[in-house]
Amino acid sequence: MTQILSAILCVSLAWTPFGVSWADAIQAAGRDGQQLGQQVLGGFAFPLDTGIGTLTLNPGTAQESAISIGTLFPDTNSASTTTSDFANLYGNNPGTLAAGLDAQTALNGETSFTGEAYRTLVDNAHQSHPDLQADPIWQNGDQVFADFTPWAQSFSDCTTTTTQTETQQSVRVPDYQLCLRQPTVPQSCTATHQVNVQPLIRFVSGDGGFSSCGPGCMDLYVGRVGDDYWESDCGLFTWQVKYEVLHPEAITSATLEYVKYDDHTRVYYDNQLIYTGASGWFGDCELYTSWNEYPNTNVLYAFNSSGIKVFKEETRVSGRGEGYSRIRLRYDLSKLITQDEWSWSGPNCQNLANAITDGICQAGSQLSCTNDPANASGCYVDPTSQVMVCGTDLAQAPVARSTGIRNTCMNIQASGSCDLNQYGQCWTDTAGTHCLEPPANGIPNKTCASLESQGCSFIKSQCTSVLLSGTCWDSVDTYDCGQTVGIPGIQSNTQQQCAGPIRCMGEDCISVNRTQSQDFSKAVALLNSAQQMAMDLDCDYANADLQQKDPTTCQVFQGKPASCKMVGGALSLVDCCETPSGAMGLGRYIDLLIATSQMDSTVMAMDSTSAIRGAWETMRTPFTLAGDAWNSFQADFASTVNDLVGTDMLSTNDIASQGLLDSLKGELMKSVAEWIGQTFGQAAGNALFSAGGQAAFDAAGNLTPAAQSGGLQLGGGAAFAGQLLSTLMAAYTAVMIIIMIIQMVYSCEEPEYELAAKKQLKVCTDLGTYCESKVAGVCWVRKESYCCYNSPLARILNEQIKPQLGMDFGTPESPSCTGIKVGDLDRVDWTQVNLDEWLAILAQTGHLPSAANAASMLNLDQLTGTGSRLNPQKYGAASSGRQDTLTRTQGRMTDLDVPTVKRQSELEGWGMGPQ
Repeated sequence: MTQILSAILCVSLAWTPFGVSWADAIQAAGRDGQQLGQQVLGGFAFPLDTGIGTLTLNPGTAQESAISIGTLFPDTNSASTTTSDFANLYGNNPGTLAAGLDAQTALNGETSFTGEAYRTLVDNAHQSHPDLQADPIWQNGDQVFADFTPWAQSFSDCTTTTTQTETQQSVRVPDYQLCLRQPTVPQSCTATHQVNVQPLIRFVSGDGGFSSCGPGCMDLYVGRVGDDYWESDCGLFTWQVKYEVLHPEAITSATLEYVKYDDHTRVYYDNQLIYTGASGWFGDCELYTSWNEYPNTNVLYAFNSSGIKVFKEETRVSGRGEGYSRIRLRYDLSKLITQDEWSWSGPNCQNLANAITDGICQAGSQLSCTNDPANASGCYVDPTSQVMVCGTDLAQAPVARSTGIRNTCMNIQASGSCDLNQYGQCWTDTAGTHCLEPPANGIPNKTCASLESQGCSFIKSQCTSVLLSGTCWDSVDTYDCGQTVGIPGIQSNTQQQCAGPIRCMGEDCISVNRTQSQDFSKAVALLNSAQQMAMDLDCDYANADLQQKDPTTCQVFQGKPASCKMVGGALSLVDCCETPSGAMGLGRYIDLLIATSQMDSTVMAMDSTSAIRGAWETMRTPFTLAGDAWNSFQADFASTVNDLVGTDMLSTNDIASQGLLDSLKGELMKSVAEWIGQTFGQAAGNALFSAGGQAAFDAAGNLTPAAQSGGLQLGGGAAFAGQLLSTLMAAYTAVMIIIMIIQMVYSCEEPEYELAAKKQLKVCTDLGTYCESKVAGVCWVRKESYCCYNSPLARILNEQIKPQLGMDFGTPESPSCTGIKVGDLDRVDWTQVNLDEWLAILAQTGHLPSAANAASMLNLDQLTGTGSRLNPQKYGAASSGRQDTLTRTQGRMTDLDVPTVKRQSELEGWGMGPQ
């Protein structure tokens, strides 16, 4: 026994390294394969259709090449085949069959490798084939499957683990509110001009002085100005003067500009001779001449530094005489002005001055200067510095130049009565005649400051009145008072672990990177988009007399322009653009959209010949033609009336014998109508339904006897008529208006109440503000423009898709609220369409499953069984309630012999092909 065990152990030890090494090789090969696959995927580029019968393979790479469609699909027998030839077959069953028969006919006779291969297959199909059901090979295979336990032991111990992680994404659901912002205008103000000029030079001592010689100019004197003030017989007279340079940086030039003497003179700076008169210094004293000389000697070096500067002039006089000189300085006044400021007596006084100059104040308003030291030329000598100051050197007076107030003015008085609220102005519209009045308590209901205090975020400001002063006299500001909503999500991750004796099974050796999306929320958003497209389609007539529609004009999500007015000023504002706070109707409207979408999907999944589907489709889609662009865009759902009734217990004969097909339309419509009436009340029900042209609902929201007896119909009477979502929007808006009128001002028109309701439902895009009417140049009637759609999702999709297609919404004065043409939908890059706001709205209104309520919302019975709005108990079906889809599917599979069906299909397949 010991020897036997030893032998077994030796064999096992010898085998183990090979088994491990082989497993490692499999692991390495798998990783190499993954890496290669990722490289190939990263470098892959989809072929491009040139539109001229060829495709560009590997575009933008070194391997780029072209190939004709006819080469790829030789069965077309045409080298000029284009992709449109194949695209036109999509959704076109007769065309597809015809193309297939043409290809079969060609392949049956053409000389080509493809033809030979086709004929080989057809000939083989026509050969007799033995029945292999009794063949030993198949019997052995059946035995293996009959007792698979021994085989399964080698592959056992594999487990699949799926983990689900709750995620949440924060998305903003905006709630845009408007407010009017206007400047405050006082009645009386004073402006003071503070000017401070530093001295350029200071006289210290001696004989001399200085004076202004004009703007930017100053004269300094050495000696006493005069004539014949000395008398002597060849005497020597001396003048000496000291100046202090205070701001050398302001001096731009210094010139010994003028010298006057009789009979000889010399001028010194700091005891250095800088000029000798033309008469010289030596010689006869008496020359009988009084000299006036202009040496223009540059002495800037004497003034390029601060400090005491000493100048001296010596004069020899015989008889009577005089002697003095003048130094002319040029300077930059801006370097001496240390203060040049205008200040108003109050914070809003500038508004008063601008209002007066813009002419928006009452008669008698004025601006006047009460102190202007300047002369007629507009200049004055500053009394402290002795520097000349002109208006061009000073800051502009805080008034328009047309007022005549100069910059040298030191005090301005402003007074006037300026009413931006335009009290007493009246207007007439469909709601009657109204006049602007102050609020009863003197405080406006809503201001921009009140929105800011609520924590609303500023978005934009649009000015509607700008006059000559440049002041914006009123602006419409937009704030976002919405909420940040968390979008719940669940991410799932599945891993397979196999701990059995065979290595590298499941994901033991290789990690699998799954690329499929696990985001349930995004799937919901895209599904909602497809559902609502089907119910929000609009086409123009090609022939109105024949009621024929033009398929090329079909649009999804078409909107309508709307506007509201803001009249008056901040304290007299009639704000018909105000939306009551809170989305009081949004949740119920989403309920209505989802219920209608569910009903629409169910009815449209029925057979196209169904009378129920035909009646519904007449109201649902304005354009129906086999093979048109819209039918090509939709998914192809094949179903029977059982999908609507929700039971496998009714056969076609049962339905016919019980008359369910005839009564289903009325019962189904009755069910929906009752739900709408109970949920939204009498007004909404009667807006959608009628009974023999009369009201379908009473004051309690219940169906009237006429409607109960089978006379219920969509539209008719006073009910709305139109496309499905358009009809729902019109009906629901009628309900909302009743609530809005209670909360909004009486002087608004009915379309403005309707717009307010739609803004509550998040279906309107704001286009901006424009001024409709002005008084004295200031806007007093402002219009805010919108494009409104039939659902929040329709609005969001327009905002996301139009920029991709090069479309816009027009201007506030001329909105363009068109939808998206069906033919343009294939141009949309859906990966760039962000539907987060729609998901946030669903989450906000409790229509998006979360981890907490997913089990109750996302179960088969709730979605497709008794919890569905389509529960058919009232239809007279034999079932006690609506069965879920799993129960229905299992019922249809009962007693179904799957092997026999497969065998029958196989035999039918062998018999296919041309005979």
